[in-house]
Amino acid sequence: MNSKKLVLKPVDISVFLYLLITALLIFAFSQRLQDHTSHLLFRLGVLLFLGFLLIWEQKKPSPFLNFIHLFYPILLLTYLFGETAWFNHLFFSHPFDDWLQKWDKLLFGFEPSVAFSKHYPEAWMSELLNLGYFSYYFMPVGVALAFFLKHPKKTDQAIFIIVTSFFIYYLFFIVFPSEGPHYYLDYPSNQAIHSGLFSHLVQTVEHYGDKPTGAFPSSHVGMTLIYLFLSWRRLPWLFWLILPFALLICLATVYIKAHYAVDVLGGILSAPLVYGLSRWMYRKIAN
Repeated sequence: MNSKKLVLKPVDISVFLYLLITALLIFAFSQRLQDHTSHLLFRLGVLLFLGFLLIWEQKKPSPFLNFIHLFYPILLLTYLFGETAWFNHLFFSHPFDDWLQKWDKLLFGFEPSVAFSKHYPEAWMSELLNLGYFSYYFMPVGVALAFFLKHPKKTDQAIFIIVTSFFIYYLFFIVFPSEGPHYYLDYPSNQAIHSGLFSHLVQTVEHYGDKPTGAFPSSHVGMTLIYLFLSWRRLPWLFWLILPFALLICLATVYIKAHYAVDVLGGILSAPLVYGLSRWMYRKIAN
């Protein structure tokens, strides 16, 4: 009698490794972390969900369950990003924003995160850049869905690279704390322009989902470039669709004071490295 085996996807391994690494940090620094029990319970909940999903797929495989199995890690990303703000005081007690500000002044002779919106306060400029920034929130699911619909056999790899790249950035944010101009600068230098619909949408999302963490390098910029790398050969129409928004995101992160200009440079330089590491990990796990 043949029995079907529980089949882990490569992205499950990536999720497990990230949760394991961060769980070990929680145990190692439990005396310095408040409310660590809830974070451990979250990890247990994810593992129980995955176990239940694997058993369900084994008994009654279906396209719907496969879809859930592929896409559930993307739903974890927002929570896990916010969690890096809870972790990022473990190795250094103060963020590196002073250092990032100094590099901005050294490279540009002024502070772009303050000067950009000050010199271009027009509503059309603000709305255009906030539109670009807001588009970022749809890219992880959008790119994954595009692969799912057009190249289903490559969806495993695409989602693995997306999720694992985020995890690599998150781990760096934990060991290199930085808050960004919005959180670190004094009022009114830290205030973004309120111009209309898209600035309101961005500020609403940031109010509920953003945390003082992950300024350097800019994962907004880094991940957007990784979406371009993913789509360049297999989905060229998606590449050209994302490209103008990628340019807007590079400008918008500084304009709305989410990042310093050096964070954008860090995102550009880190993206090929993170992408290459994620691809290498996929080949090692999938083969």
